[in-house]
Amino acid sequence: MEIIDIILPVFLVIGLGYVLRLAKYLGDETNTALSRLVFYVAAPALLFHGTSQTPLQRSVNIQTLLLLAAVTVVIGVAVYIACARSSPRRRGVLAQGAHRSNMVFVGLPIITYAYGESALGPAAVLIGFMVVWYNLLAVLFLTLPHRQAGAGISKAWIDAAVKTISNPLILGCAGGLLISALGLSVPVAPARALDLVGRTALPLALVSVGAGLEFGKLRAEIAGAALVSFMKLVVYPAMVYAGLLALHYDGVDLEVPVILMATPTAVVSYIMAKEMDGDEKLAGAIVIGSTAASIVTLSGWLALLRFF
Repeated sequence: MEIIDIILPVFLVIGLGYVLRLAKYLGDETNTALSRLVFYVAAPALLFHGTSQTPLQRSVNIQTLLLLAAVTVVIGVAVYIACARSSPRRRGVLAQGAHRSNMVFVGLPIITYAYGESALGPAAVLIGFMVVWYNLLAVLFLTLPHRQAGAGISKAWIDAAVKTISNPLILGCAGGLLISALGLSVPVAPARALDLVGRTALPLALVSVGAGLEFGKLRAEIAGAALVSFMKLVVYPAMVYAGLLALHYDGVDLEVPVILMATPTAVVSYIMAKEMDGDEKLAGAIVIGSTAASIVTLSGWLALLRFF
């Protein structure tokens, strides 16, 4: 029942978003605006508020960050090599889909329900770091199959660098870390405003995820989506889990990174594929398939972490 109480509310709200789209209360334009509101305003406010209130030594763990970076590279490279016979437009999409986690839209609500708001600071630092790492790897995996187009690749790296530096999630985390490092505190009125805005991020994010699900896109790519979903939802977090156990971590220091990495493939992977000559239909199928399958796998990971 404890696991159900953590997971079920998250996926009920995702289901609500799906029903609202079917009922035409949420069209594509409205959902895009909703997603942008979360990405540019609500989620950065939540991450800033969480990191600014957490002592720096508690929120930053270099060993964990390096482990996550290494495991992510291993997973991405393994899938990229395994898919050597796939077309250039598909190969990078498969590699990206196997590791790029939906940490904000799905991960943060589960972390909040499972571990409370005190876990937001460490989670925010992990998210900020991995957003940068995911962006760099996405450019690598999506451009390598088209490496003969040198000029296009150079432009892709420049665009990725600009987007990474200006990413509102990263800016929110960085701002909160700076406040924490300087030993400052946000005045009461702005802090309460940030808290109010940040609290809208989780429900709005889940509604947006549900409204973006189109299961019709999954049918033609079921095999590829299933394979990548298994790597993303099972193998990737299992490697993170094993690595953290080897470092003798336990409690929240072990569980939060595993849950964040066990979230489904991020919606932004579809956008990246579309912008960088990847197979956007395959990318969309991976997002939808991994989101649906994560109902089961996230429950399994929570059960494993809680009871074993």
